[in-house]
Amino acid sequence: MYKRTYYISVLVVAFGSSFSFYSYDVVNPAQNIVMRWLNDTYRARGQPKSASELDFVWSVVVSSIAVGAICGALSTKPLAEKLGRRNALIANGMLNVFGALLELFSKMLASPELLIFGRMVLGATMGLSSGLAPMYLMEITPMKSRGAAATCHMIVVAFADWFSLFLSLPEVLGDAQNWPVAFAFSGLPAFILCCVLPFCPESPKFTLLSRRDRVGTLDTLARLVNVHEGQTMFEALQREGQSTQTLTVADGNSDQSGTMSAASICRLFRSTELRMAFLISMWVMVAQQMTGCAAVFAYSTDMFLNAGLEPSIARYSTLAIGIMYFLFACSSVFFIERKGRRALSLFQLTLVTISLSFMSFFSWIQASSGSKIASYGSIVALLIYMCGYGIGSPIPWMIASEIFPTKYRASAVTVAITIAWTLAFVISLAYLPFRGAVGVPMSYWPFILFSAFSVGFVYFLLPETKNRHTDEIAEDIQTRSNNLRRHSLNILPSAHSVPSTLGISPSMEVLAISANQRQRLLAHRSSFAGTSAMSSARSGKYASLAFTPPEERGGLWERVRMYPQRQKRDRSSTEGGQENGNGGTNL
Repeated sequence: MYKRTYYISVLVVAFGSSFSFYSYDVVNPAQNIVMRWLNDTYRARGQPKSASELDFVWSVVVSSIAVGAICGALSTKPLAEKLGRRNALIANGMLNVFGALLELFSKMLASPELLIFGRMVLGATMGLSSGLAPMYLMEITPMKSRGAAATCHMIVVAFADWFSLFLSLPEVLGDAQNWPVAFAFSGLPAFILCCVLPFCPESPKFTLLSRRDRVGTLDTLARLVNVHEGQTMFEALQREGQSTQTLTVADGNSDQSGTMSAASICRLFRSTELRMAFLISMWVMVAQQMTGCAAVFAYSTDMFLNAGLEPSIARYSTLAIGIMYFLFACSSVFFIERKGRRALSLFQLTLVTISLSFMSFFSWIQASSGSKIASYGSIVALLIYMCGYGIGSPIPWMIASEIFPTKYRASAVTVAITIAWTLAFVISLAYLPFRGAVGVPMSYWPFILFSAFSVGFVYFLLPETKNRHTDEIAEDIQTRSNNLRRHSLNILPSAHSVPSTLGISPSMEVLAISANQRQRLLAHRSSFAGTSAMSSARSGKYASLAFTPPEERGGLWERVRMYPQRQKRDRSSTEGGQENGNGGTNL
């Protein structure tokens, strides 16, 4: 089914690009040694730092990689569209090599600024890899296996995380002399990518739908898969291209020649067909970041030290959670195509919420009583956290690539990755000061509450994307959105349940639409169906909205606001009926 070129492409992109995440966690076990070097360097300059100032400098060193990742994420769309997926990955590999060299020479030149700048450059490669690697892997893979292909990205990310924790141990390369080598190691796989990837094919989706090169697309598919699978993929790409072009014409975003213009990020907000999909992809990404993964990856050793563990036990416990993350990320390859994306996302968020709750509980016990059992309970809680996080970690990075047409995919991925790295920067920079202000047990509660809320969001709004085309997923999203809106209308409180604190009479029948009223509203809407269809050419997607009753358009508070008008209208109709009745009696 797959040819050798396909496997080479997957391996090179996964290990050459996704491995750039190695740089995120490499600072964790080597924290004390690098902070000692920072302190000695500033003293040699005649600029000694206090303990709090040194903590702030270290927070900047750690979070600077997220600043670069934000810049890289914002560059995903222009590079993916201008250079293509493959060439953008090659450029990203070159940037990775450059950042690794900066890290390597930072200690030799006694320059903390060079260390910070090098981590920013490496962060930019991480931001680009976050979008480009899953995008390329999924676009060269048939639909039935694209989940497993995208999971390869997260498996290598998890392996890089574990390997960085191992390599930066003081017993390996994290000692006072060799830590720059450990920090710069990610440049080696990137150099291999730059040498091999130019001989691999471009994404067939990009070749057909962006470059309009049918011959080049068929040639690319012939290099990747067998004839039958290539024909199936080509037909699916043609259907997606037609669907995307229809959506473009409906949005009024095509040029005179009929070719599709580049999708703007603003259109993701404006288009009613894309808005809900955009919200879902953004929230799933935000939900994963708000599990506190950035804080756990950056400060897990410090968390264990605050839980009362010895420094050596804390370092090896950090290595243990890295191994656990890697193992469960590997298992996600098998579950993601069997159980689906939605089920794994729900499992991840639920298990993370429970484990963080136990982490907070054990931290409270340890802080109040100094119990050694509570310290080891914290290790177990974080291990469970990594089990849940690892098995669902690929989901957010692939959702945006699955629920959007090719035309809008790069824009959606760019925004999603930018939001993810912005949150990672904020969390990694603010966690230590926040923990100092509220205490260790309470520092986990923002993550607990947000994760619990995200379980409900995913349950009601995230559709299953396994083995489904983009148009099917779009229909499912619209159906879920409509069902949720209809459900919110049906569960409005009755007249007797309205609290008096609103300052509105409890007899407001406007808060509970009766069956007869609903029938009249539906009849009113259907009477304008023909007119709405005729006017759609003029007003597009807003034609049906013009004939939607305001009570349904604005929800509960809109209906409360319009209550005086409805009450006056109902009173006048009642008085008119009474006058007619009296007139009939006199006759």
